[in-house]
Amino acid sequence: MIKLEENKGIVRNLIRDGLMKGGDPSRLSQYISEEQYIQHNSEIADGLDSFQQFASMPNRPLNYDEIVLMVGQGNFLATLSRAILDDGNGAQEYAQVDLFRIENSKVVEHWYNAEPVPENDVNSGKFNPYSFF
Repeated sequence: MIKLEENKGIVRNLIRDGLMKGGDPSRLSQYISEEQYIQHNSEIADGLDSFQQFASMPNRPLNYDEIVLMVGQGNFLATLSRAILDDGNGAQEYAQVDLFRIENSKVVEHWYNAEPVPENDVNSGKFNPYSFF
């Protein structure tokens, strides 16, 4: 039986410890499988060690500010988060969408998509400050 609330806690803690400032990346093995972790990101290799190295960077360019929405079904959870990417040329706010697959109470697969949030509302749509953010 799938434990949706338990899975939400796993993902919430993974984002808090791995992607938010002040998190504790040394705890990531509590949330991510050490045997199998498929990372659908061309800049981070598969495996817990690769993600832990990224999360532990002292001046990591990507930091999440908050989880705005979390939904799940079965062993999949999706989040919409507010994130800041600072590539050294200035900080840009992003709408960050992550999809996680969980097996045996550990994340085993991760997909993501990110789009910059424009400074001005462009279409009263997805970046409307009154819709999610």
